[in-house]
Amino acid sequence: MSDQTRDVPSSVDLVGRAAAGEHAAWCALIGRYELMVDAVVRCHGLSGQDAEDARQTVWCRLAEHLDGIRSPERIGSWIARTAHREASRQIRLARRARALETGGGLRALEPVDHRTPESEYLRAEEVRGVREAIASVGEPDRTVLALDLHRPGASAAEVADCTGLPVEEVPTVRRRARRRLLRLLRRAQGTYEAGV
Repeated sequence: MSDQTRDVPSSVDLVGRAAAGEHAAWCALIGRYELMVDAVVRCHGLSGQDAEDARQTVWCRLAEHLDGIRSPERIGSWIARTAHREASRQIRLARRARALETGGGLRALEPVDHRTPESEYLRAEEVRGVREAIASVGEPDRTVLALDLHRPGASAAEVADCTGLPVEEVPTVRRRARRRLLRLLRRAQGTYEAGV
C-alpha cells in the first residue's frame, strides 16, 4: 500500500515538474483534472464547440500561470475556479454570437427537431433551476455539486483533490451541499407554484 502511495506523484510534485518543462508531468496534471474540468463546464450547460473552447482555455490559463501558482497543493481548486470563470465567459460569448445571428443564415443548417416546445421548455426550466442553484452556493460546495452531477462516481480522494478539502471532510461536505441544493430547489419550486 505504501509503495502504491509513493508511485503516485502529489499535485505539488506535478506542478513543480510541469513548471520545469517536464512534458510527462504536464500530461499527468491534465489527466488528473480533466474530468473535473469537464464536469464544471457541463454544469454550466456548455456543449459542443463552446464546451471544448472553455476546456482548452482552462489548460491554456494553467500553462500561462503554472510558474506563478502560489499554493500548488491547491491546484485542483485553482483549476476548478478557472473552469467556472471560463465556462461563464464562454456563455457570454455564445450569447453575443446568437444575438448577432440573423434569423435565416445559420439556422437553415440546423437539423429538424421533433420535440414539442412545451416538453423542451419544461426540461430547460428544470436544468436551468439546478444550474442556478449550484451557481448560487459558494466553494467548495459548488465544485462538489458539479462533480456529483456530472461524475457521480467520483471518489472522496478525487473530490478532495479537486476542491482542496481534506479527504475525511468530503463525505460531510457532500451531505451538506446536497441538502443545501435540495432546499434551494424546493424553495424555487415553491416560488414557481406560488406564481402560477
